[in-house]
Amino acid sequence: MKYPLLSLVCISLLSACGSDIVVLAPDGPQTITFDFDTGKQGWQAAYSDYPTDNADIYELSSGILSLPDDTTHNGFFMSGMNRSDDLFMYLKARFTGFEPLTRYTANVDMTIYSNAGDDCFGVGGAPGSSVYLKFGYAETEPKQDDYYLNVDKGNQSNGGANANVIGDMVIEGLPCEGTEFSSKTIKTTEENQLEFTSAADGSIWFFIGTDSGYEGRTDVYYDKISITVQPAI
Repeated sequence: MKYPLLSLVCISLLSACGSDIVVLAPDGPQTITFDFDTGKQGWQAAYSDYPTDNADIYELSSGILSLPDDTTHNGFFMSGMNRSDDLFMYLKARFTGFEPLTRYTANVDMTIYSNAGDDCFGVGGAPGSSVYLKFGYAETEPKQDDYYLNVDKGNQSNGGANANVIGDMVIEGLPCEGTEFSSKTIKTTEENQLEFTSAADGSIWFFIGTDSGYEGRTDVYYDKISITVQPAI
């Protein structure tokens, strides 16, 4: 089934383009797609589950970079050394234009680049199968509060009230040394799609990230992200 593609529209804020992504209140399935070739497109990089007073040892970095196998296209890169055995690295964006206080479902279809092979050994867990991809939502901005995320994303292989596990970082056939990157596509299903209620102002935050049980460095490029929303039945 094909879904109509929504345009990305920036809200004017203090004479500059703000970070909100505006959608038309959907009365059926509608899809918004991001490819990051022209920048962050309303998404922000963030981290949680680590001590901010000792952040340097986590080697956190993010930004728009050329894709590993295609320098003509960009991805949103995130990286961190998981010294807390629980680092959460995520992208977040605020969407507006929904009907207020209305129940919706959301599905994501995305392509990432990973350098984590299958059946590879790592401290605390494997660099691929112990790094879990999550798709979540929040009525207010998701951010680190003291040490943890301020909404319930669950922990590592377990989802939470605000987030579901949708995959991991494993790409079969890659060497365990982490010297090569390859792409994979991850999609939600009926079992792990999100259900949420829009806020009173018709907004919602979505976030996508890696929840790591591997006590090493994780590098990930988000190539394309498509989010499909529709009223819940």
